[in-house]
Amino acid sequence: MVPVRVRVFSTITGEAGVDRIRREAKGRFAEKMGEWVLRYVESGEEDGEMRTTVRAREDSITVIRSGGLDFRHTYRPGRRDASRVHTPAGEAEMEVKTLDYRRRRWEGGGEFRFSYELRLGGEHLGTYALHIQWREEPWDDRADENTGDTP
Repeated sequence: MVPVRVRVFSTITGEAGVDRIRREAKGRFAEKMGEWVLRYVESGEEDGEMRTTVRAREDSITVIRSGGLDFRHTYRPGRRDASRVHTPAGEAEMEVKTLDYRRRRWEGGGEFRFSYELRLGGEHLGTYALHIQWREEPWDDRADENTGDTP
């Protein structure tokens, strides 16, 4: 896997308006038989460390998250799918209607873009649009060993 710098842009549109979130993380990227695999770790003061793996195929994208929030969900345009979300407060059913999905690569980087309507525990939480972008960025893995920040 190639070391990359990851940027995640989230736009959430709900009853309270529009919320925009931007995060950056170190990660690793690989392509295996047409599937693109991106792994990264986000560190936040409120929610601790969140490990994410994105497995993107031509027609679908699967997001696997673990940390304060644990789930595995596959997003497929035009489909409504359900999965389970595990949180410190308990477990809930997550229902997603995927609206759009695209992936694109260029020299030294790439991106995923997808949007969906989210219901959690039967409650409509809004429409989410995610833009995950990465670019190759070498770093010294020995420095990560010393700080415990290895993705």
